[in-house]
Amino acid sequence: MSLSHENKNIYIRRALYALLLLLTAVLQNTQGLFPEIFGVRAMLLIPAVVCIGMHERDVAGLFFGLFAGVLWDAFSAGPPNFNAIMLTVAGYVCGLLIGSIMRNNIMTALLLSTSFIFIYNTAYWLFAYVVKGYDNVFEVYLRFYLPSVLYTVFFMPIFYYLVRTVKLKAS
Repeated sequence: MSLSHENKNIYIRRALYALLLLLTAVLQNTQGLFPEIFGVRAMLLIPAVVCIGMHERDVAGLFFGLFAGVLWDAFSAGPPNFNAIMLTVAGYVCGLLIGSIMRNNIMTALLLSTSFIFIYNTAYWLFAYVVKGYDNVFEVYLRFYLPSVLYTVFFMPIFYYLVRTVKLKAS
């Protein structure tokens, strides 16, 4: 049984996306491998999942989001399965929105990435700090989580053009 040229390209493209997510997870979660600015870290897997979801649509976005979330959960000590749930939803919703009401361009990627990074950081802050009753929770939000949104959004165009290039070359 041989693969058709079209199916072979799909498998190659999706393998490249999985490799991109794996490398991004290592880069994001290995201490000292990616620069932190005043203790603020970039959440690089979020724009990667958003961009893949935009180019591959809802079902593939869902599974790539799940894969990225499981990778992130394997590295983190946060709320259990939080990253898997959030990134699965992000990949699915981005693919669904692009497939139905939005256009796939850099501005849409910027809007969706910023939105999901903000939602992710706010939800994580709520579960990790507010619910547990820590002191100075708003200071943590203003000093780490909001700047993290801006720092992460800065890298979104890299992921958008990387994913777009893979999609165009392996189609």
